[in-house]
Order: sequence, then C-alpha cells, then structure tokens
Amino acid sequence: MNRILKGLRRSLPIAVFGTMLLAACSKKKSAESDAKFDPSQAVTVERFTPDSGGVGTQMIIYGSNFGNETGIVKVFINDIPAPVIGVKNTAIYVLIPSQAGEGKVRVQIGTGSNAKEVLTTSSFKYIFNSVVGTLAGFTDKAGNTAIVDGDISKAQFEEPYWLTFDQHKNLYLLEEYRGLRFIDSARTYVKTLFRAGNGLDRPRTLAFNPTYDTLYVTNDQWDERGLSTAILTPESGFTKWNSLIFSQTTNGGDANPITGDFFFNSYAKGEMFRWDRQTKSSRLMYRVDDVNWEFNIQFAPSGDFAYIVVVNQSYVLRTRYNKATGTLDAPVHFVGGRGQHDYRDGVGADARFDHPQQGTFDKNNNFYLTDVMNHCIRKITPEGVVSTFAGRPREYGYTDGPLRKAQFDRPQGIVYDEAAGTFYVADQKNRRIRTISVE
Repeated sequence: MNRILKGLRRSLPIAVFGTMLLAACSKKKSAESDAKFDPSQAVTVERFTPDSGGVGTQMIIYGSNFGNETGIVKVFINDIPAPVIGVKNTAIYVLIPSQAGEGKVRVQIGTGSNAKEVLTTSSFKYIFNSVVGTLAGFTDKAGNTAIVDGDISKAQFEEPYWLTFDQHKNLYLLEEYRGLRFIDSARTYVKTLFRAGNGLDRPRTLAFNPTYDTLYVTNDQWDERGLSTAILTPESGFTKWNSLIFSQTTNGGDANPITGDFFFNSYAKGEMFRWDRQTKSSRLMYRVDDVNWEFNIQFAPSGDFAYIVVVNQSYVLRTRYNKATGTLDAPVHFVGGRGQHDYRDGVGADARFDHPQQGTFDKNNNFYLTDVMNHCIRKITPEGVVSTFAGRPREYGYTDGPLRKAQFDRPQGIVYDEAAGTFYVADQKNRRIRTISVE
C-alpha cells in the first residue's frame, strides 16, 4: 500500500494526490463512526468535556465501542439520566439534566445480557444557573402601557399586584384597582376575568380553598358597611364574583390549605377574624397590634402555621394554627423591626424591610418575600435568618440576568412552582411579570 501511495505521489500533481489522501482518511473515519456496538469488545471512556455546567449544557464523552444507535445508549450523571442526543462509535453527545449534582458519569451500551457499563474515574460538577427573566409585559419608550389581553408576547399590564396558582398551575393575577387577569399554564395567553368596580374597587389578595372550587378575593375599602371579601367559582370561569363578607376594611386574607378555614384582617382596628362557613358570620379572634395596621395572612403549605406580613410597619409575625379550635394563636414577632423601614439582612428583629408584601414557600418552608420599596426579593428561613435572594437592594430598574444583578421596580406579588423550579413575580412599576428560574 505504501509503495502504491509513493507511486501515486510521484505521478500525480500534489493537489490531486492530497485530495485523494484526504478522501481516504475521511472514508476511514466515517467507517469508524458508523461502526456498530460490538458486545464482544470492551466499552471504554477516555474523558468527557466539559467537567462542569448547568442544565442544558452539551457534554461530549470520548471513548470506544459506543456504536451508532442512540436507542441502546444510556448515560447517567450522578445517577440522574442525561438525554442522549447523538452517538458515533467514539463519542456520545448528551445534555446535562436539571439538578444533576456532583458525581461520576456512567455509560451503558447495549441491552439485556449484551449490555456493557463503564464508570468514569473523574466527577462532573453541576452548576446552578439561577437567573431573572421576563415572562410577559412591556412598555413603550415613554414608559406607557395598557391592559391588553391575548397572545402572551403582546399582552400588557398596568399594576400587577398579587399572584396565585390553581391546581393546574394557571396563574391568577390581581391588578391593583383594576381587576383580575389570567395566564394559562402553558404561558401562551392572557385574559381579563373581571374589571374592578361595583363595590369591588380595590382587590388586594387572592386565596383558593383546598379543593380549588372557591377563590377568595379580599377588598380594601373605607366603608365599614362595604364589601370586605368576595368569592368566585369555576361555574362562571372565575369571571363573576359574589359578595361574602361586609363591614371590614380588609387588606388581606388566606385559607388554610388543609382545613379550608378562612382568615382575614381589619385595617382600621388591626384585628384578625375567622370566617365561620356554617353560620356564615365572622368571628373576632384578637387585635394583632395597633389601629391602621395593614397586614396580610399567608399560610405555609402544611397549614400548621402562617406568617402575618405587616406591610406598613415593615415586619413579619408568626402565628400557629390551632387544630383543636380551628383558629390562629396570638402571633409572635418573627423578623424585621416594627415600624423601621430600612434594608438589612440579619436574624430575627435585627433584619430590616421596607414595605414587604406577598411571600411564597419552598419545600423546606423557606419564605420568599417581595420587599417592595427595597426593590428586591428576600428569603426568610424557618429559623428567622433573612437574606437577599434577588434584585439590587434600594436600586430600582429593569434588568434581567443573574439574581443579584437583576433589577425590579416595586415588586408586589410572588408565587413558586416547585416542579418547574420557577418563581413568578408581579413587578408592579415595571408593568411586567418576571420569572426567577432556580431549577
């Protein structure tokens, strides 16, 4: 063969000879790539690259005897399956799965008794890529917007304020002084369910009962004889509300997610009430603090306790749900300084907020709270440790990106989808619905 090549090299022009040589090499490489898995031979892994990355990162695993059929190739990173997107005999192409952690890469080739498995000696390190993005909403160059329904890419918002999910992960959104909006679970369109007015002029909070057949909407008004809480049901598609409770100036309410007991407040007297579903009447439990106390009630998923977020005094109380009486025990001071509007991470009463609003829980009972006038999202652990989760404290603006480089402008509402690893934020003065992806 060498003699033939030498002869060709002497008799042919250099360019022609080079072309023939490259073609021969390419044919040889193609044959190697197209080789099928040979169960009589060992499978080897030489290396993989990169050795770290986040979800969706493409990894290439180099080795031998991988075959050319993706259907018989399986890859696991730290025992978590990684999608295989391509294979040739010497390389496997995979995508890094979500939350892969840190561990060895395991390759399986073949099926049944012919299967071969090999484990790498080095480990892959997963990197969490938590970022702030924008789901919907925009303004023109002058900062103007409107209430616009339809395709989510064209939808607009004016005062996004409070958020909640139904059992299908559809989003229900209050616009302050304006009404109730809806975003489907696929996040493809927006529609208005009702407009404020006719006595329901300033809807403040939303809460579903445990079976999702009742949506409570609290209403903040100054008439002691006016509407305090309305309810909506699936029969009307949550488009028609009915009066439920009168005679309170109400900033917030919530239903226990296990028992369905509904609690709400009175701003004028700083009082906490329980709604009796049997007698259809409200029962005063206690005064939380002073008069003109603006607060809302937010239950943990277990229903065992709730946080009382005092908006106009910038602190948070904690109250235990009493299963024997179906009431909330007298609250205790948990985090923040009573009446001290400021910014400071810390523990318990040493931490500072500036008009906190809605919060949401993760599976570990960490509470993520919108800190409105600090323009950021704060995290509160069950032990009362307060830290800044997202945003630039005291710096309002509109910027997507890494958690602490992103900017909000008076964020008001927040909910968390555990399965998707995504927070949704009602970013009021940016007139947008923002996302925080944390996997």
